[in-house]
Order: sequence, then C-alpha cells, then structure tokens
Amino acid sequence: MKILIANPPWRQGHLFGLRSGARFPYMTDELTWEGVPAWIPFPFTPAQATALLKKHGFQCEFWDGVAEGWSKEEFFERVRRYQPDLYIQEVVAPSYTNDRAIFETLRHMLPQAVLGAAGLMVTGWGPQMLEKNPAIDVGLVYEWEETALELAQRLRDRQPLAHTRGLLHRANGSVVVEPRRPPPDLAALPWPERESLPMLRYNDDFAFLPVPNLQMYTERGCPYKCSFCVWINARYGNYLVRFRDPADVADEMAWCLKRWPFKAVYFDDDTFNLRKSHVLKLCEEIRRRDIRIPWAAMCRADLFDRETLTACREAGLFAVKYGVESADPDILAGIHKDLDLDKAEEVIRLTRELGIKVHLTLVIGLPGETERSIRKTWRFVKRTHPDYLQFSLCTPYPGTELYKLAEERGWIEARDWQEFNADSQASMRTEALSRERLEHWVRVLNLRRIGLQLIHNPLDCLKMYGRKVLASPRKVLNLGRSFLRTLTGS
Repeated sequence: MKILIANPPWRQGHLFGLRSGARFPYMTDELTWEGVPAWIPFPFTPAQATALLKKHGFQCEFWDGVAEGWSKEEFFERVRRYQPDLYIQEVVAPSYTNDRAIFETLRHMLPQAVLGAAGLMVTGWGPQMLEKNPAIDVGLVYEWEETALELAQRLRDRQPLAHTRGLLHRANGSVVVEPRRPPPDLAALPWPERESLPMLRYNDDFAFLPVPNLQMYTERGCPYKCSFCVWINARYGNYLVRFRDPADVADEMAWCLKRWPFKAVYFDDDTFNLRKSHVLKLCEEIRRRDIRIPWAAMCRADLFDRETLTACREAGLFAVKYGVESADPDILAGIHKDLDLDKAEEVIRLTRELGIKVHLTLVIGLPGETERSIRKTWRFVKRTHPDYLQFSLCTPYPGTELYKLAEERGWIEARDWQEFNADSQASMRTEALSRERLEHWVRVLNLRRIGLQLIHNPLDCLKMYGRKVLASPRKVLNLGRSFLRTLTGS
C-alpha cells in the first residue's frame, strides 16, 4: 500500500499560495532566487503524519510542491508515476478553488485510490466539504496525524471506516461525521519528516532573523479565545495546551543543526511564553548542549517578565513576535483577546532594552474597526518602536466565531473563497469601513512600516530589502503601484 501526503502547487498568475503550516493562508508575489515564496512556513502536521505512518511500517511519502516550486503539470506527472493508494492533502479557504480542481483531476487519474482532504477548511466546513466535492472520499479534521494512521490501517486491513474518530466519510449515499479524536500526546508523536524535504526553503526572516532558519515548536494549543483565530478554532477546536519535554525539543534542535546549515531557529508556537517554567527549562537545555545560534519565538506581550526575558536572551533569543492585533481596548474585548495593553507596552520596551528585536503583528478590519481605532493602533506602534511590523487584513475563516458573526451581520462581501486573502484583499467590511477603505489603510500602513523599519534598523533593512529587490523585482513593482494608489487615493 502506497500513501502520498502532499502540499500541492497553488498558483494564480504571478501569485504563489501558502497553505500548509500557515496560520493566515494567503497568496504572495515575493519570491526568492529559486522562484519560490520568500516566506514558507514548515508544514508540521503533514510532516508529522508522514513520520508517524513511516514509524508504523507504511510506505509513505510527503511532497511539498509549494516549497519545491513545482508546476501543477509536474506535480500531476509525479503522482501518475507514483500511483498512491491513499492520497491526503490539506485545504484552506483561499486555496479551495485550486484544491477542488486538483481533487477532480486526481479522481480521473486515480480511480481506485482513496482521496482525503484535511486541515482548516475541512474542519471549518465539516460535512459540506464532502457533500460539495464528490471527488473527495474522506475528510480528516482537527489534528489529523493519528486519524491518518488509523485510516491507513483500516484500508490496509480491509476494515470498514465506521467509528474511525476524526473522520468524515460516505455511507449509504450520505456523509458520516465520526466523533472527534482526542488531541494527540505530543510525546508519542515522532519528530516531523524532514529528510525528504527542501529544508533550507522553509524560512521566516521577520525582524531580520538570519536565513536559512529551522522552524520548530515546543507546545501546541492556546488558552485564549480570539474570535478570529482559525488556528485555535479549526486546528485544535479547544483551548487545551500541551507542552513538549524541553529536553526532547533541544535534542531535535541539536540534531537538525548538525544535519543542515541553518543560521537561526524559529519556535513557531501558538504562545511560546505561556508557562514560565517551560521556557526557563528550555533555555537551560539549550545552554547545557552549548547550542549557540540565534533563535526567535511567537510570544504574548503581556506574559514576559525581566527574569524570563533575560534567561532567553542569554540562551540566544534574537527576536520575538508579539501578537497585539489592535491598540483599541474595545476591539480587543470584542474579539476576546484579553490583552493588557499597558503591560504589553512595558514588556515591548523591556524586550528592546535587552537587545531583543521586536516584531508586532496587527490586524486591520476587526469588528468595531474605525478610522479612529486604526490611528490609535498606529500611535501605539510609534510609541513602542518595534523593529519590524506586520499588518494583515481581518479574514473570517470558516470554523471561527468571527465567521459566524460576520455571516450573521452581513459583513462578508467576498464573491469567492480566493478573496479570503489576509495579505492584500479584504473579504469583509466593518460597520464603519468598507472593504476598499480597509485595503487602502493596509497599503498606507505597510508603506509607513517600511519607513519606520528603515529609521530603527537602517543597515538591516538595506541588506534585507536589497536582497529582496534582486530576488523579486515584481514585488518592487507592486510596491511602487501600491504607493501610487495610496497617493492618488484610488
């Protein structure tokens, strides 16, 4: 029995899509010298599912067509040669149209194979995914590594699919929704498949983090209830947090650094600094192994204290991502962010004081957004002097509380799932601001952030943007167009 797990190509004109591993799936025109997106998140779930299947003796391959830079034609030709018996890929809202066509092509190419869809859109949409797509045989919801294993075992042993937890499947002409599977024990999962992947192409260079960098995680889950977060709602579906053993994290880190020439490490946790003792123990394990490399992490700004930040800095912490989203307390309350803005501002200053670079992520167009709230957020940015900024458009992905609210209020105006693009397209309006006005503000803020980054880190900016200009001239042209559109107000 041959199994193929894939992250197939997703392109639209000059835009390249980012699907597996992305908290905010979107399309980008910023490429590297090799013709692949400059930022590619590591696809942890498919890679870990592959490793789990291999551990249990299955012949399984994982192909990442996005990171490989394959065309659809090349991808289909490889599938034709491999002839898998079970095929699984993730689907997200903006990639749905692309992925539906892929499944339809595969259905004709592999009439006897079982075709499975997994990931955020499948969880968020539920049985509709199969009802609207006869080419798809099964759906795998939430964290699907162990579901994939049980599915493969049942297919191999010719057992019925009934009672396979975490699975959507067909029976007697209708879609059956099996009970949820409990979240996996992280200690029981093997390290992700990496050996067969183009590891040096998975990079996140936020706040000037050196590239190539290794992406890892130390925990899964988040206790906070942000209404817009598709990751928590449709990947986990609960607010449980599970921590890996810091010694195992450090072992994986050390092994990967020996295997590939990484220049940095990024811990892409949901909330890296959620538990102080966990962070301090990891820092201790990193120092004990004498791992000397810059690293970064996704953190919450109102949770750090001086002791923890100092220990992290001594262990190599180079940069942090702080998800602030908005500086308007009413907006934060409305999305259940529960962020202490005063404490966050204090921690951001402390972080920079210790020589750690700060990246702020902000979302424009959340419920309650107005011209005034956007200006308040920009004033917060100017006060805190971050090294790097990210402005995204609020996107109501299926499976989130925000999606339900936006549907009820009639805010969603996108005509197609492809318009659910948090990078450049507003799929919804607010009570006060139109989609066009929100897109205008994101263009304005992105131009301002470039200026702010140049002021605070001129040499780092010149190096980074110089590299990007040479590698992706189309991106520069599009920035120029954005600048002109902003000046003319069009």
